[in-house]
Amino acid sequence: MAWTRAASLNEVPEGKALGVEVGGIHIALYNLDGKIYATHGICTHALALLAEGWIEDGKVECPLHQGQFDIRSGKALCAPVTEDLRTYAVCVEGDDILIDPDQPATESAFESKLAAAAPAKDTTGVVIVGAGQAAAAAIRAMRTSGFDGSIDLVGAEPHLPYERPPLSKEFLLGTAEFSSSVRLSEADAVQLGVRLHLGVAATTIDAAQRRITLANGEALAYDSLLLATGGTPRRLSIPGADFPGVHYLRTIEDSAAIGAALDRAQHVAVVGGGFIGLELASTAISRGVAVTLLEREREIMARIMPAAVGRAFRIMAERYGVDIRRNAGVIEITRRGERLGVVTSDDTIEVDAVLVGVGMQPVLGLALQAGCATTPAGIEVDAQGRTSVPGIWAAGDCALYAEPIAGRRLSLESWQNAEEQGAAAGHSIAGHNAAVAQKRPWFWTDQFGCNVQMLGIVGADDHVALVAANEAAPGAIYRMFDKATGRLTGVVAFSHPQAIRAARAELDSAPPFDPDIHGAIISSDGQEGADAMEASLMNANPGLSLTKRYIWPADGLTRIPDWVYTDQAIYEREVEKIFHGRTWNYVALESEIPNSGDFIRSHVGPTPVVVSRAEDGSIHVFENRCAHRAAEFCRELSGNAKEFVCPYHQWSYDLKGNLAGVPFRRGVGGKGGMPPDFRNADHGLRRLKVTTHRGVVFASYCDDMEPLAEYFTPEIMREFEATFDGRRLKVLGYYRHSLPGNWKLYHENLKDPYHATLLHTFLVTFGLLVAGNKSLMLADPSGRHGVMASAKSDGKAVSSDAKKEMRAYKEGMTLAEPRFMDFVDEFDSPWSVTMATIWPNLIVQREMNTLGVRQIVPTGPHEFIMKWTMFGFEGDSEEMTRHRLRQGNLMGPAGFLGLEDNEAIKFVQDGMQRVPNGEHLVKLDPAVEAGTADNLISEAAIRAMYKHWRAEMGL
Repeated sequence: MAWTRAASLNEVPEGKALGVEVGGIHIALYNLDGKIYATHGICTHALALLAEGWIEDGKVECPLHQGQFDIRSGKALCAPVTEDLRTYAVCVEGDDILIDPDQPATESAFESKLAAAAPAKDTTGVVIVGAGQAAAAAIRAMRTSGFDGSIDLVGAEPHLPYERPPLSKEFLLGTAEFSSSVRLSEADAVQLGVRLHLGVAATTIDAAQRRITLANGEALAYDSLLLATGGTPRRLSIPGADFPGVHYLRTIEDSAAIGAALDRAQHVAVVGGGFIGLELASTAISRGVAVTLLEREREIMARIMPAAVGRAFRIMAERYGVDIRRNAGVIEITRRGERLGVVTSDDTIEVDAVLVGVGMQPVLGLALQAGCATTPAGIEVDAQGRTSVPGIWAAGDCALYAEPIAGRRLSLESWQNAEEQGAAAGHSIAGHNAAVAQKRPWFWTDQFGCNVQMLGIVGADDHVALVAANEAAPGAIYRMFDKATGRLTGVVAFSHPQAIRAARAELDSAPPFDPDIHGAIISSDGQEGADAMEASLMNANPGLSLTKRYIWPADGLTRIPDWVYTDQAIYEREVEKIFHGRTWNYVALESEIPNSGDFIRSHVGPTPVVVSRAEDGSIHVFENRCAHRAAEFCRELSGNAKEFVCPYHQWSYDLKGNLAGVPFRRGVGGKGGMPPDFRNADHGLRRLKVTTHRGVVFASYCDDMEPLAEYFTPEIMREFEATFDGRRLKVLGYYRHSLPGNWKLYHENLKDPYHATLLHTFLVTFGLLVAGNKSLMLADPSGRHGVMASAKSDGKAVSSDAKKEMRAYKEGMTLAEPRFMDFVDEFDSPWSVTMATIWPNLIVQREMNTLGVRQIVPTGPHEFIMKWTMFGFEGDSEEMTRHRLRQGNLMGPAGFLGLEDNEAIKFVQDGMQRVPNGEHLVKLDPAVEAGTADNLISEAAIRAMYKHWRAEMGL
């Protein structure tokens, strides 16, 4: 290919890189000291774009795994990269940068100073037992250091040395070939003078005679021996652990078997919540297979890092649909037909395959034969990989880390450790025994679309500080530090390689870690710290430092932060703490289910429920979810039935929610069916506590909920009973619509009479709600309930000053049909208009003579459904019914008021989403801190509601 223009000179500033494409080839251009260099643009390790990497000292650092290349020569400089980059000839003509992809660069600034300085050593030969990544690194280091003796490589596996991280990820996803993981090719072995003994194990060692015997009877003499025997998967010691369908992962054959199992599976169990278990879970989810992950500890990762960080990994997995069960030790694996049953102390999970990832056991047989000092975790070595026996080195997963970690000798089962220990041993065997600078241990894992990197050595009891927009999401950074010294011990970054780069300097910094600079302390002291972290994220424990994300403004109740209305985690906590908490939720009117067998579908928060009247006349509320396979069994909005039958597997329930029938419960011909101890009484629907008052039905998830009168308080009950005055209710019809806003904005709207005097032309012009009217904004002592009330005027008494303030007021505006404004005084109340907000999901509407209940059904932080039920009374005349309907149409969701409120709520939510991280100002009527106000220009009831909301939410 001829010289081809790639870019303009001014597009590549000094010290920067630019990614271009020339002839279909990705190329990275660099400007070093005014000279342009070009390399292949994709990292040889994990296919990241190098133009997005870090440029420093003539090197480019891969943004994904921090491997480094020499820009001038393309040489791979450090783990995890070992394959050099291609370089390309560059010519600059004027402002044009020209590239010839067929011609390599001629300049090379890379020289091996180590090789030049290495002393020669007269070594007859080296034997390496274990043909893995550490062995390959050792071989390259020996030759780089000038060793020219013989090298024999012995491996029990038949394969050339390969790296193992892709076994749980890329190989199972079909995105990588085995050849891409090979660390020492056949061509490399020939070039480096390595004799291969693959597919044959070393069985005995004579350390005194320096001889290794292989399984085929061959004996190999050595002057230096490197044990790189790796490890084997720790196996479950329970019944059924070796059944077909139970898989362990260590080799390429294991990975292929797991891949075949995933091809056939719909649901798998993963035993173990470490890196391997989570990576297997991630891969299975990516392939459309359901995953239940079982971890025997209180938190995943708890044995290797602080529980708070383990919780972050759990959150990430759960977001992708992994069913994680903690404190779930596996007792037994049983056969269940063609499937397997994984038995825990609480349950039996039926799955198609079991994937086990509970750690690794080092292979120590030869080391023990030779008399090397060992612990159950591995072979003791120094920084050069030397064991306690002269002439024997060890590296990789079978060897301990050279320095104690938290007072213990541990192994570091990582790509970096295998690479660096292997290289250190290789240099030492070659006679290069200079002190080796210990690098900070570094790990990485790719799971659930996130690249997570860890730098440093942490302890399970370290304190943890979080800096993140969202916990366990891209950009999240967890910093661990020792609680005694305050020194930073490690950093975990979710898809944030720049944080790992910065952490290298942070970990070497002398001053103690300052959480005020980097983020708030969110956990300490093991699992209790993880539990506290969750609490601190919600600010449920005022004794802990709070994450900045959920700090309430210093101004207190007069400021409401946007996250109250927009945050998904806040919304989910609302469902748990409020709708499913200690509240009475409106579900129906009794007149909607007057007869035995009548039912209607409803909601408690977002949760679908069924309200039914049983044969004995009692009313019952239960979740609309089959106890068998979770199907919503009730599909009709309302009706009459003798039983409810799930359409999926025909399980039937009576009108009280009890399980009545299970098809083929006893099997057929003595085979199949439910277990003998299966009892219908144990598998009914989730039933809620129910109460009624004056024809209105309420339900609660709280079994010991206080009586409704106590929940309402006398003030609210008085106004409730003024509307529901004992007359029998008659349903007139329904409205239903969705609003693009947070559900609490509707409560605020009706606790905010201030807006009503400004927004609603209809209300102010016709005297229904006017500044200066007799009015009240009532709040109960708890602040959760409220009633906005006003006495109708004719509008003529409005002062000129008030008219100027109320822009919605339209002088001279009249109705063509004056009957719309007729008010029949039928209630024992001084108010012609009342809107009662009953926490958390009910609005009672009494606007002159139109009556209705509005049920709030939240669907997320940004939307809710409003279900209106308009009613009258059975004794109403036909004219009164028509009158209620006329006013209902005028004031309903498509009337003069509803349309304006709906738009206003949308505008507020739009503003928070498009200009986020702000606050709402609610300072009107400062004389009343929070509670009842006797005027319409007040926000005291809103402040009272959030005082209660914060207490319930733990904020």
